[in-house]
Amino acid sequence: MKKHTTLSCYTFSMKKLLLISTLLFSTLMFSSPSYGEWTKVSENVDGVSFYVDFERIRKHGGYFYFWSLNDYFKPTKYGHLSGKVYYQGDCKLFRQKMLNSSYHQEPMGNGLGAPGSNKGEMADWDYPPPNSSHEQVLKRVCSQ
Repeated sequence: MKKHTTLSCYTFSMKKLLLISTLLFSTLMFSSPSYGEWTKVSENVDGVSFYVDFERIRKHGGYFYFWSLNDYFKPTKYGHLSGKVYYQGDCKLFRQKMLNSSYHQEPMGNGLGAPGSNKGEMADWDYPPPNSSHEQVLKRVCSQ
């Protein structure tokens, strides 16, 4: 009787181990890379990918406030592989201004961020050039 109990425990443990291994393997094999809330909007000819965090878009006083992420194809001269920029967007006049930014030595805004521009409301308005990635980003934000 004792051998039967030991064998039953061993079989039950093996089944649990097999189930856990199968679930873990399935998760690793079939999941796509996820970068949180970032949604790819555009890519330019230099291989820079542009993302927007649509879940964090805020509207106040007729303006849209949003985070954009630039993921660089190769490191910049400062060694940055990505940068996050907080914009104020004016959809009526189709313009934007950079309020804050940070630059990262890892892709997708990971790793320690080096502070960039922090101009706030004193920043100049920028009008995205036609057919540019910045135009595509602002169009997508304004369509929200």
